Amino acid sequence: MKVFKRNQIKDIINEEIKMNRYSYDDLIFSSAISLSNVILKQNIKEVLIISGNNHNGDIGIALASALIKETSIKPILAHFNLSSRRLSEILDEKIEVIDDVRRLVEIIEANIYIVDCMFGYDLNENIYYPFNYLIDKINGSNCYVLSCDVPSGINSDNGCVDYATIKADETVVLQLIKPGYYLYPASSYTGKLFIDNIGISHQIINDTTTDIFVNYLREIKEMIPQRVKHSHKMNYGKVLLIAGSEGKIGASLLCGSSIMKTGAGYLTVLSYPEVTQVFNNKLVEALTETFDIYNIRYQMENNFDFSRYSLIVIGPGLGVNSTTEYLVRRVLETDLPVVIDADGLNYLKNNLDLLKREALTVITPHLGEFKRTFVYNREIIIDDLQRYTKSFSNLAIVLKGEHTLIAYRGEVTINTTGNNALAKAGSGDVLCGIISGFLAQKCDIESIVAAVYIHSLAADYWCINNSQYSLLATDLLAMIDRILKQLTNH
Repeated sequence: MKVFKRNQIKDIINEEIKMNRYSYDDLIFSSAISLSNVILKQNIKEVLIISGNNHNGDIGIALASALIKETSIKPILAHFNLSSRRLSEILDEKIEVIDDVRRLVEIIEANIYIVDCMFGYDLNENIYYPFNYLIDKINGSNCYVLSCDVPSGINSDNGCVDYATIKADETVVLQLIKPGYYLYPASSYTGKLFIDNIGISHQIINDTTTDIFVNYLREIKEMIPQRVKHSHKMNYGKVLLIAGSEGKIGASLLCGSSIMKTGAGYLTVLSYPEVTQVFNNKLVEALTETFDIYNIRYQMENNFDFSRYSLIVIGPGLGVNSTTEYLVRRVLETDLPVVIDADGLNYLKNNLDLLKREALTVITPHLGEFKRTFVYNREIIIDDLQRYTKSFSNLAIVLKGEHTLIAYRGEVTINTTGNNALAKAGSGDVLCGIISGFLAQKCDIESIVAAVYIHSLAADYWCINNSQYSLLATDLLAMIDRILKQLTNH
């Protein structure tokens, strides 16, 4: 599903008006109806609508008019430009309009239902008085807050927030999705997102190019690698997993189990003797090969044939040492697709030239690992991901976080599933395994996007009947079958 920045949104709206499908007033009215429909589901008698002197403010005025005409809910409108043309049109409709800040604070302290129409997607300045003062009072109250399109104070492009930013309980997204909803820290301010169609032409949306997307269920179902009749294990990929070391065997075992659970046909684990011994006992479906711990380099150069495999995965639990550094370099010198995770990522910062490969390379850093490898600026993180993946044309970056970002060849997909139950050791190893299991069967960006979605969806499924505190990485493994059965059940 396409995601748009604010300049694109302005162009879409202007094109819609230019094509005479809808006027500006039509779009304002339609947006007000979207808000009204949400409000009507609440058991309330009155609502405070705080409107700014902008597009969102016009929606707030139209909402007050719609509520007084069509419902029994009493609207109280806060507006600080009493000479507004739109405001003068509704003054005869017996709507209470207030521009006294002290009076508004008294109403807020009574915990009224609030609709935030102060600012919107096109915010390009700091929140000023009296709105910053009112926002502070609202956030300190027990009021339920519904925001119009974008909670006031959020930069809809990059997810940054103003010092005064509304903490909404729910946000009605007016058809066009903005990236800021899913980026930290704005994602902590939006509350529940409700996307509604306000009548903007699908043709205009389809004709507007973008390089940012969000994933959703119907698309994911089509991205999952398909199993076919009359096939055998070699049809589903041969994976070489180089992972594990003393004290970190669990990471490699979680990754290897996920690779097999998600459909890879064949798995070989190459590691230290203590690791392969555990695999021989715990994951008997995997083959194992052991490092020559006295001369790993000679073994890799002369006695090991990487060409036997279709995908190499390196890093989980492998340890931070010169051997890992050598192995990462050696693997990236092959012509095979490679997935690099965890300890394998530590050596990329000073060796970025190794990422200029013909074959697909996937790296899966969390934010700390990403900052150690690349220059990081939170305000332009999507721009940076696009720039890096254009510079390295076969590099896919999976930046793990609350809403994981998947970047490839200048396009960024924002993952929409998951919760904070995933913030626990081992969950990243499972993600690496799911990505690798899918890539072994279908080596393309869609497999990566689907894998991220399913990994996070497993945490959502877990939390239906269990606590967010209690999720273990092994629980994610147990959820994979349930999710794949549901998503692939025709």
